[in-house]
Amino acid sequence: MKNNSGKNYRKYNLFSSEWNIYTMISTVMGIGFFPLRGGGSWAALVCVLFFILFKLLMIDLFNLSKELFFGLNVILLFIFTFIGFFSIKKTTTIEDPDPHHIVIDEWVGMWIPLMFINYNYLNFVLILISFFIFRLFDIFKPWPINKFEKLPHAYGVLGDDIIAGIFTLFCMLIIIILLPLI
Repeated sequence: MKNNSGKNYRKYNLFSSEWNIYTMISTVMGIGFFPLRGGGSWAALVCVLFFILFKLLMIDLFNLSKELFFGLNVILLFIFTFIGFFSIKKTTTIEDPDPHHIVIDEWVGMWIPLMFINYNYLNFVLILISFFIFRLFDIFKPWPINKFEKLPHAYGVLGDDIIAGIFTLFCMLIIIILLPLI
């Protein structure tokens, strides 16, 4: 089957044998198959919502310290990256090494600025700014992000989004440092 760009892609059916744990992970529970365009944006947005709920649950409800919360987020980032890498390897093809329905890479990339920046009282403006900056880096892929995208297989699929997340983190740190000066 061909998509609008003329590339071959797999059409997964929820009840087909191809719908497995790797597909669930790489598409972030099917978000990559949303009928609206922009699966990467949807995955990053769901990541933001998950992070907000996770922070409210862990810090506000369970009184987890910010240091422990940060440590837990580092562990989660490694887990997301590790399982994302292997699920991408299992769900991509040589013909289409970075299909649009694989969006775990956007989840991993968006998690980076969220976990490293101390959003006091869940400053939604800063969270939204980080979302839009990440999506701009991910969509336009300035240098050197575009170089990481060219890495083979899952390294390239995840690499560009990890670098976009790091660039977003740097931009957010600059914004947070300059904010009191304004």
